[in-house]
Parts: sequence; structure tokens; C-alpha cells
Amino acid sequence: MSSISSFQQAYEEYSKQNFQKSYSLFDEYLETLRQDSVMLQERDMIFINLEKYEEALIYLDKILIINPDDIEILIRKGKSCEALGKTEHAIECFNHILSIQSSNVDALRSKAIIFINQEKYEDAMTNLDQILLTNPNDFEIMYFKGIVLEQQGQHAQAVNYYLKSLKITSNDISVLQSISLHIVHLLGKEYAVPIFKSLIENDPNDILAQNGLKTFSANPIYDY
Repeated sequence: MSSISSFQQAYEEYSKQNFQKSYSLFDEYLETLRQDSVMLQERDMIFINLEKYEEALIYLDKILIINPDDIEILIRKGKSCEALGKTEHAIECFNHILSIQSSNVDALRSKAIIFINQEKYEDAMTNLDQILLTNPNDFEIMYFKGIVLEQQGQHAQAVNYYLKSLKITSNDISVLQSISLHIVHLLGKEYAVPIFKSLIENDPNDILAQNGLKTFSANPIYDY
């Protein structure tokens, strides 16, 4: 039995005041909806993994008809819209999430990235600062904040946030090099190398600092 026919029958029985039967049919209707939602989620994830975002949106919208406040689905829809360049729709999804859960990091981060790409730096900073209130050691957000400050011409503060990010970043060499490139760009290689030396002095086992020192001491490509 389809979810529509289950609902219609339940409503008809309710209208006839056959409440027990109506109750059973509504339960059946809700179970059908649950199964439909699970199936739709499986389908949308297939299309997202294939980067077929238009197809994914069809299923995401069907799920949101059943549960318009599903945060995980709203995140998927927002990121799918963003991937398609539909940034206004993406922001609407993220704002909907934030109306339900004001400190949702995924929504705030996604909005910040969109605003950075749009060069709306004040808006980006608002979202980044909100994340740091609850996640003060999020190295990625510190990195993004450094980018925003750099673009705003606040170079000293930008370097400060890049250095903070370096201190707590993961063991991802590409992340290290990306952050370090910004430092080199702002301060010059002659300043960046002592930074890594200082980090090593504070912690001789700091692999990130060792790799950074090796990278910028050995590669002329990083000369500015």
C-alpha cells in the first residue's frame, strides 16, 4: 500500500470516528514514510558520490517534504547547491539549519567558505568567529580567518592566525605547506624559516615544523 493511500484510508476512518482503525492506519502510514525516507536517502547519497548533484537534489527535496527540518539532509542539499553554483539556495539551506541549531559548525563553515569565495569578508568573519566561540581550537577555521584578515590587509593579525593554525594543525603536509605559503607571502622566506626553527626549539619532535623548515630551506620555488 502506498503512503498516500494509507493516509487517505486513515483519514476516512477518522472521519467515521473509527478511531482504533484510524490509529492503526496512521501507524502504517508513518512506517511507510520512514521506509520511503530511508530509500530516498540511499539514492541521494549514490548521486552525491557520483557528483550528480542535480539528480541528488530531486531525492533530497522529496526527503525534506517528509521532514523539512532534517539537518543532515539540509546539509547535503546546501552542499549540492553550492557544488552547482547555486549559492543563494545553498545559503538558504544553511540558514534554515542555523534557525534550528544556531551553532551548527557545518552550516557556519559552509556559509563562511561561500562568503570568502564571493569576497564578502565581513560576512565570512561573522560566521568564522561564531564557530570559534564553541570550537576555539579548530585549525581550519583559524586558517580561513587568516585568509580573510590577509584579504582585508590586516597582515599582522593574519600571520597570528596562521601561526595559531600551524600550532594545532593535523599531520597533513599539504595543509602545512598551504598555511606556510601564506606566511612566506606575507613575511618573506627569511622570516618564515626562523618561525619553523622557533617551533622546533619549543618542541624538537614537532614533525610539522621540521617538514616546514625542510620545505622552505630546500625549495627555491618558494622564494618571494
